[in-house]
Amino acid sequence: MSLIKTLKIGRGWLWSLSFGMVGLIAGLVWLYFGGAVQKEAAPMAKTGSEMHAEDEAPHLEGEKEGIVLSEEARRNIGLIVEPVEYRTIQKVIQVSGTVKPKPGLLAHVSPRIEGIVEKTHVSPFDWVKAGQILAEIRSRQFGNPPPLVSLTAPISGLVTQWDANVGEAVDPSKVLFQIVDPSVLWVEGDIPEHYAAQVKPGQSARVSVVALPGETFTGKILRMSGMVEPEKRTVHIWLEVANPKYQLKPEMFAELAVVVGDSSRVLAVPLKTILKSGGETFVFVESGERYLRQNVVVGTSDDRYAEITEGLFEGDRVVTQGNYELMSSIFIKGGVEEHGH
Repeated sequence: MSLIKTLKIGRGWLWSLSFGMVGLIAGLVWLYFGGAVQKEAAPMAKTGSEMHAEDEAPHLEGEKEGIVLSEEARRNIGLIVEPVEYRTIQKVIQVSGTVKPKPGLLAHVSPRIEGIVEKTHVSPFDWVKAGQILAEIRSRQFGNPPPLVSLTAPISGLVTQWDANVGEAVDPSKVLFQIVDPSVLWVEGDIPEHYAAQVKPGQSARVSVVALPGETFTGKILRMSGMVEPEKRTVHIWLEVANPKYQLKPEMFAELAVVVGDSSRVLAVPLKTILKSGGETFVFVESGERYLRQNVVVGTSDDRYAEITEGLFEGDRVVTQGNYELMSSIFIKGGVEEHGH
């Protein structure tokens, strides 16, 4: 009886052990294949903002979570956002130039007689009208009293040169006044010799000056020099530019972009949108109330727009003004986020 009882107990223990081993093996199989299935499951589609946020690990604190600005902070930095759109990138030749008075709208005023400056009626940089008296000259001719001759403005414009001191002796060789009508100006520039064949009179050009950031003036090429400047190896060009608000001033330095052709329409952003730091090129994308740094790859560009080949989607809203302040805030923790609080 004792032996039989022992055998029964042993069989029960073996059955328990067998069932335990089967359970263990089944659990391992489930973990292996279940985990594999979960790992290989197709990922859910992400939104454009999620794809932007996951593109790269952040370099500095504040890049991943973005920058939050109050309404007052946005006003303080003049923040402007614009949508990413398809635009035509033009082929341009960019050169430096100088704003000049237009011939015919520039007058040098000298006395017709020898005499003494009796009185002046204008000051430097006064606006005058054609026929307005500028000065009175007492003639040296015999007479009692000597005749008084009025000097008048031949054109309307701005007195840009003034050299008429009361009591000073003058004669026809001396220029007393220079008057410029700045409503239309010329801009002169030099085209490198190897680009000269692409440029011709009548082509459009855009003009910008450092003194007026964000302002662009459009003109046309009036003429080109008939020869190459031997030392600089350039061809001189003259543009005529309308200046109705008198913003341009003679002798300002200018940047010219001569349009010589068009490229196809591409996804593009304004040049001022793009920032560079640490060898990377990036923009700030508006995402709700946050502004996220987004790295981009730039393709072709002209003087206004740059093609974006990677990093943005049509309709994304990017910061075109105030982006330098946003970049600074990444390096100064809370620098912009605290504005307006």
